[in-house]
Amino acid sequence: MTPRGELTLPAGDVELEIASPYFETDAIPGTTTYPFDVAATGDNPRVLNHPHLFRGPGGPPPEPTDCYLEGVLWRRGSLVFRSFDAQKKVYRYNFVADATDLAKQLAGVKLPELLLPDLVLAAQSATPEYVLAPVRNTEFFDEKNGAFTGILNWPSPAGVLGAPGPNQVYVPMLYLVPAVRAVLATIGYAVEGTWVDDPEVQAAVIYSDRALASTVAFGDAFNPARQLPNLTVPELLLALQNYFCLGLQFQPGAKVLRLDALRDRVQRGGYVARPGAVLTTAGTNDTRGFRLVQQADTDDELDKTLDVGWQQLQVGAGQEEIRAAAGTLHQVREADPNTPGREWLVPAISAKGASAEYGLGDDSRTGLRLLFDRGLCPDSHGHPYRLLSSGTVDYAGASVGAYSLHWDGPQGLYAQWHRPWLDFRSRAVPREYTVPFRLADLLTLDPATHELVDYHLLLWQKVSLRVSAGSPLRTATITYQELL
Repeated sequence: MTPRGELTLPAGDVELEIASPYFETDAIPGTTTYPFDVAATGDNPRVLNHPHLFRGPGGPPPEPTDCYLEGVLWRRGSLVFRSFDAQKKVYRYNFVADATDLAKQLAGVKLPELLLPDLVLAAQSATPEYVLAPVRNTEFFDEKNGAFTGILNWPSPAGVLGAPGPNQVYVPMLYLVPAVRAVLATIGYAVEGTWVDDPEVQAAVIYSDRALASTVAFGDAFNPARQLPNLTVPELLLALQNYFCLGLQFQPGAKVLRLDALRDRVQRGGYVARPGAVLTTAGTNDTRGFRLVQQADTDDELDKTLDVGWQQLQVGAGQEEIRAAAGTLHQVREADPNTPGREWLVPAISAKGASAEYGLGDDSRTGLRLLFDRGLCPDSHGHPYRLLSSGTVDYAGASVGAYSLHWDGPQGLYAQWHRPWLDFRSRAVPREYTVPFRLADLLTLDPATHELVDYHLLLWQKVSLRVSAGSPLRTATITYQELL
């Protein structure tokens, strides 16, 4: 069903494939059909808005469509035009839903272009939406602002944030979870899940390389979207997925995106029994290790002189690469250039920034780089300042967190987020079954639910169905990975 009416479908089967959101690292999978033909006769051309007459760039836009099975609304998605056969008078389409549909809709939308509610610049180190905490970037103005000594968001030893000026440069850095919520709200989605509920994740912030103009005073509004990296929404979500080992599950009926840690998905618990399954294929585990890579899309001159070993980690033989388009900043212990005798621990980068002033250009040049807000921590004189850090200790060496943003170490991303899932991947055995499958099974299908099949506890990876008008669902082919 499209906004212009009901589509007349072919008499044959349409092959439908539902992919679990847990097993791919280079895409956010969803629901799609294999291409199928639709008669370009009768009322269908009007219902589909005459796609063969479209002359714009990129082809006809996806057609919003409600998919009904056995008279029940199953998915809201889109029909994607593939081709028109003038001789046979048929259109070729495929139906996409869930993440597959949203990815097509959002592929051209960059985060800084979104319409987010304005925020107000406050003379304090933190608000619920952003922080003003010191970051060292001596190359921010590319020698075009001689008064700048290299510290963004500089606080005095008394914790005072001075009036904006050439050496008092403010770059609001948004908290990650509220930013993700605001971004998804632009398409009508709420965000839930174990990852966003984690208190330490809620303290993560996004490094921004875009300075507010010196004319923006405390109490003035600014556009938070301009503080985000120049990524699309799907690119942002995929970067977070690979950085923190997440499962991204779109629930279009409830308009919810779930962001869950995959480490939780391999913990044994409740399950659903699926009787009557017939084994068709039993494979072997061909996994030979992983290579984890952080690759934020930005230049940092410090990478040439400081250790960058934390940006990669090989697990086992390193056969499969998991590349996260995300990263963090270096951490340096050094003197505060604005206060003689004061030393502190600060995040550091050496790269040209963005600003409406000094002829820098106003568009972000950085990729997704994250830090944790560790709260007010003491400098070398015991004066508190807000510490942003990729690590878990402050200047004095006191513990201030449980998670690191490096791959390695007992508090690193691998040990804390990836290891349980990658251990499962390195042992899991693929099995394919033909199973009795009714509409009720389809409506309650959940990638997080373990399934008991033939006395084995499994996670499903892919569900393949054949659907046709007027015929009920009877069976499905399901590819599983066995929990050993």
